[in-house]
Order: sequence, then C-alpha cells, then structure tokens
Amino acid sequence: TGIDELLDAILLQSEVLELKAIRNGMASGAVIESFLDKGRGPVATVLVREGTLNKGDIVLCGFEYGRVRAMRDELGREVASAGPSIPVEILGLSGVPAAGDEATVVRD
Repeated sequence: TGIDELLDAILLQSEVLELKAIRNGMASGAVIESFLDKGRGPVATVLVREGTLNKGDIVLCGFEYGRVRAMRDELGREVASAGPSIPVEILGLSGVPAAGDEATVVRD
C-alpha cells in the first residue's frame, strides 16, 4: 500500500531538514474538534504545535477562553501537560470554539 515507504520518506525528510519543535515556553496549537458535553461542559480537542500546555494554563481559543481544568490524552487518561504534536481534550473553556481556531496560552 505504500504506507511504510511514505513514513520512511517523512522520517528521512525530517532528519535532512533537521525539523525540531519548540518545547519550552507558552503553548500554541489548533482546535481540531469541539463539542458541548452534557456532564463536562465545553470540550475542545487541541493539537499542540509548540510549547507545553499545562493543567491550570489560561487558554484563548478563538472567541472562547478559560483555565484548563482537566486534560485527557487520546486514550482518555488524565494528563498534567502536553508537548508538541500531542493531541489533548481540554475542559474549562467559556464556550465551544470552532474547529480550526488557534489555541494560545496567555499570561494571567
């Protein structure tokens, strides 16, 4: 099917181009999907691009904002932080952001 060859080509290109993600600093990323859960409230799945997203951070997602009350990984486990290329569900936003919105951590 060519999947293995594609993955090998991507790994080779990333080594040649020396692609590195920035792990330090305030996180930014993109909202992949979001929905309103009956028991948990607004839930947004965010893919972190750079920095580290921590529980307790104040996040701005499009027109919505809030403090990250809880984060879950793709397996539904609670996590305290998420680095680059890690998708997480975040809870604690004021409303449901739109898919594609930029998610940015802001200072208090």
